[in-house]
Amino acid sequence: MYGAMLQSKNSRLAFPALLVTTLVVFLLLGEELPFIMEYPEQWIVPFKYILNNFMDWLINQCSFGFFTFKELTRSLAWLASWPFEFGMGTLVEGFDVPASMLTGSGFHIPHVSWVAVVFCAALAGHYLNGWRLAAICGGCFLYLAVFGQWESAMETFSSILIAVPIATIFGLFLGTLSYWSKTVEIVLRPVLDMMQTVPIFAYLVPILLLFGFGPVSAMLGTVIYAVPPIVRCTHLGLKSVPEEQLEAGVISGCSRTQLFWKVKVPASKKQIMVGLNQVIMLTLNMVIIA
Repeated sequence: MYGAMLQSKNSRLAFPALLVTTLVVFLLLGEELPFIMEYPEQWIVPFKYILNNFMDWLINQCSFGFFTFKELTRSLAWLASWPFEFGMGTLVEGFDVPASMLTGSGFHIPHVSWVAVVFCAALAGHYLNGWRLAAICGGCFLYLAVFGQWESAMETFSSILIAVPIATIFGLFLGTLSYWSKTVEIVLRPVLDMMQTVPIFAYLVPILLLFGFGPVSAMLGTVIYAVPPIVRCTHLGLKSVPEEQLEAGVISGCSRTQLFWKVKVPASKKQIMVGLNQVIMLTLNMVIIA
């Protein structure tokens, strides 16, 4: 008891003692040792120049023989633009079918009517939770049409319809992998911490340099920004499965695969859905900024 009290008293005195010592050192040695007062510029690591030179080499000089790194990233951006263009064509622009020998002349397929979208939103709400949610979903989409925000809202909706599934699948994979492997968990933890603390615009600059300016870059930035929550929620949900349920599954004769899919995943569904909710919210936030 006395030892604990003494340790607590020493802990309270540690900070004032350190503060007084620092002030004394500054007053006595501040002029003789100027680096104590102000960090010398020549000691600063030129990390920004190193990073700029690396990005310049990566974009302009890095080559794999048959193609350069820039050509690789732009090709990936071109492939990623297909689902986005399909979503834009379905909800906003429609599709232009070029002329051919069979048709003789090109024609235009119109996009889905706003009436159909409002009806589908209400139908989905009714399927999930009855007429009350149906009225809310349908009313929110109808609000966009009434106040003239339909086209811009559908552009955002197209990005979300693509970004959310990609971020969810990627996050579920990483969360499950970190659950099975302690090494992956140790590596991922600081990476996820950094991803959630770095400012949003920091994602966009290197992505724009690598993948070019356009909606695909915005979509990739959105996916990166939205992944960490579902990774953490998936890992937490799988680790939080009660031992009683695991023992019941083992007693029932489940294999390791069956134990994972039929016991652990259903038991962690609540946490995974919280992660999915966070993905949707962060995607909405990032898509608008991007």
